[in-house]
Amino acid sequence: MMNVDYIETWKEVMKSPSDFYREMPKTGGYFHPIVFATASLAIMLSCALLIYPLIFPEMGTTKLTYMEISLIVIFLFVVFILGLLMNAAILNITYKILGGKGSYEGTVGFVYYATAALVLAWIPLIGGIFGLYQTYLYIVGGKFVHGMSMVRSVFAFIMSGILVLVFVVLASFSGLV
Repeated sequence: MMNVDYIETWKEVMKSPSDFYREMPKTGGYFHPIVFATASLAIMLSCALLIYPLIFPEMGTTKLTYMEISLIVIFLFVVFILGLLMNAAILNITYKILGGKGSYEGTVGFVYYATAALVLAWIPLIGGIFGLYQTYLYIVGGKFVHGMSMVRSVFAFIMSGILVLVFVVLASFSGLV
């Protein structure tokens, strides 16, 4: 199951997330999840860059050099991967507060594999549905990685969002943002 075949892994995550997350190794490193998430982002960005200039022609009026585009893409990938690591850290904390038994490594796994939904999130008008599906993938992943009920997993997901919101509000009042 855990191999480097992106398409097969993507289909497993999207079609039967409960089975995927139940069987997903909770240890063994970060390499495969990071490669998967990077591929998901590459597919999403490629599709978006192809379709959005057709829908919004004014987007194509900015003339960037290949070097500038390359730097922007590299920056996006680094921020994306690091952002997912922070996301996983916050989720792991909330799962632990609620009695979750999983590890940070397992949390990183389910967060990175949930990027499967991003592959379809670029589609105009219906992409938001896949954003919601990614939320579902987080909740199912948390359930299996941390050994808790769906209700507790939903609560942990909501609680992590509240923690981020509180941090942003506090940071903005303190002048950090």
